[in-house]
Amino acid sequence: MQKVRIRVATVGEPSSDDWAILDRTECARAERRADPRPFVAVHAALRRLVATELDVPASSLRLSRRCRTCGSERHGKPWLLDHLRVYTSISYTAEVILVGVTTTGELGLDIEQFSATDFDGFEATTLADMERLALVDMTGSDLLRARATMWARKEAILKATGHGLVVDPTSLVVSGPGEPAKLTRWLADLPEPRHVTLGDLHLPESSHAGAFAVLAPGPVEIDYT
Repeated sequence: MQKVRIRVATVGEPSSDDWAILDRTECARAERRADPRPFVAVHAALRRLVATELDVPASSLRLSRRCRTCGSERHGKPWLLDHLRVYTSISYTAEVILVGVTTTGELGLDIEQFSATDFDGFEATTLADMERLALVDMTGSDLLRARATMWARKEAILKATGHGLVVDPTSLVVSGPGEPAKLTRWLADLPEPRHVTLGDLHLPESSHAGAFAVLAPGPVEIDYT
């Protein structure tokens, strides 16, 4: 069975070892942030996870970013310059980080805090009409959990494809929060990916929802490390 290795961790104070394995670009980007802790934590964790997968020193990895839409290397999903068939993804909030690696196919991960979906206009800008109908009877924490679950599924898909929010998230239709994760309709103008294996992640942090997407036929086993 195809496998995706996943690491989930809470954000703490970075150690000197965390900073030491980052490259100059990563350190500079971290230092420009008001709170560098999540950035340092997620990039150090990604390097360690990939290093374990490839049996190489974490500091030796050459990581870059590439936007599929504009070609910029200043944003977009992380990729390994020396291992083009090893696919990675990251996601993080102020409290939790999520990193993954696989050789199965392009990978997308996303983690969303329930409270981040608690604003007027979320559903209009994020969900398709048929998705909103599935949530019409929900209120309170159940509604926020459902929103975060569906949003994480969509973000995971768009990270895997590399499109990000260039694609209107309302043009992707995913299954409801009480159903197995699945891309049910692709309404975007851009070509639909041939295969999308989508799933929810089990997170120890109860205030977040997480999802993964792999652009390959399933099934996919998630190995939490």
